[in-house]
Amino acid sequence: MLRRFTVMLVAVIALLGSSLALAQSDEPTVATSDTPELGTFLTDAEGRTLYMFTRDEPGTSNCSGDCLANWPAFAAEEPLTLPDGVPGELTQITREDGSQQVAYNDMPLYYYAADTAAGDTTGQGVGDVWFVVTPAPAGFQIATPIGSPAASPVASPAATPAG
Repeated sequence: MLRRFTVMLVAVIALLGSSLALAQSDEPTVATSDTPELGTFLTDAEGRTLYMFTRDEPGTSNCSGDCLANWPAFAAEEPLTLPDGVPGELTQITREDGSQQVAYNDMPLYYYAADTAAGDTTGQGVGDVWFVVTPAPAGFQIATPIGSPAASPVASPAATPAG
């Protein structure tokens, strides 16, 4: 009798665990934030700002070495989802080193190492090539960041692709 109870208890715990995992996967992969200066932009689920590198190409990251140390790639588990009402598409790209990176409308997403807290946007305009990511419909390629301020007075040495 005790053995049967133990087996049933383990089964119930396993079902609860899988239900919790499913509930957690319902949380969008990215979120949005907004400021009066920048408008609405993408963040990770914890509110850390996500950036794009204008020297990347659709589906391809051109940031490696020192660049990647300063601008870590944003990676997440599938399924990749956007919050309700946010247009566009999240996908995975395979980096040169074989790792996966999340892309928004086919453009790779990054963090900025100097952002120390959720909501920080200190990477905006660095080297005139790094910008917060503005929500846009799928298939929309950002050629010139919308509303980008003047470049940061201290350009990142990682602003040029490292080989």
